[in-house]
Amino acid sequence: MDPAPLRENQLNRYQAMREFALGAAELHTTPPSLQIARTNRCNFRCAYCIDHREGSTVPRTVLDGGIWDGLLRLIPKSTSMAFHGISEFLIDKEFFDIVERCAAAGVELSINTNGSVCTPRHVEAFTRYPAPLYVNFSIDAASEATYRRIRGWDFERLLRNIETYVAAFATRTAPTKTTLSYVIFASNVHETGEVVRLAAKLRIGGVKFYRLHEYEGLDWVVPTGFGGDFDYRAEHTSKCQSAFDAAIDDAERAARETGLSVELPARFSAGATS
Repeated sequence: MDPAPLRENQLNRYQAMREFALGAAELHTTPPSLQIARTNRCNFRCAYCIDHREGSTVPRTVLDGGIWDGLLRLIPKSTSMAFHGISEFLIDKEFFDIVERCAAAGVELSINTNGSVCTPRHVEAFTRYPAPLYVNFSIDAASEATYRRIRGWDFERLLRNIETYVAAFATRTAPTKTTLSYVIFASNVHETGEVVRLAAKLRIGGVKFYRLHEYEGLDWVVPTGFGGDFDYRAEHTSKCQSAFDAAIDDAERAARETGLSVELPARFSAGATS
């Protein structure tokens, strides 16, 4: 029996590897792995988000027309596609078409979401996705008060949405990975370990932690959904180094307790231990 012919993305990947190995000066392939931020539109206005800060003049845009058509043509050539950025991909008007195109090509699909969108159609699109699927839920809090303050949304509803997705993912046969992501700053540093324990309760596979970016020359204070203002510069982790190092210790303890995988930024003090 003759072997099955290679899919377009498999052939492109092997040819790209060959071009890389030979140091080809002229390329005839496209990158096998792509990350696309189709838009910077989001249904949240998170207090720490640089695009949504008070006074920001960054326009809300979307890739469309010929540029977007060209990117769509790359999907069949790609082995993995990630849709991440300062946006909420699940509200994109072409979300289902994009996912369908990726499914037809057998693409490994990576999605970052704030977890606010959980319609039966979205759940079905992910559940029936035929190839490897990686979904990250960005939450930045382990309590209602902190979540309301930063995201201005319903924490309990978020948890219900995540539970719905996780239960649906359990029925999938293709490889599936779930994570939570957590940006650490001064007013949520105390919940760093708790979010690992929360992830375990939600049956999430792991947690990725990041420090709040400390942009030079950018300062803003914005009112929050709950609990006063958010002072961007005062929230820098460099302003709470001891608390930050203690929080990293707690996250490592929580990871050992739960058996979850965690990705953690370095401590400020080289001598800090868990």
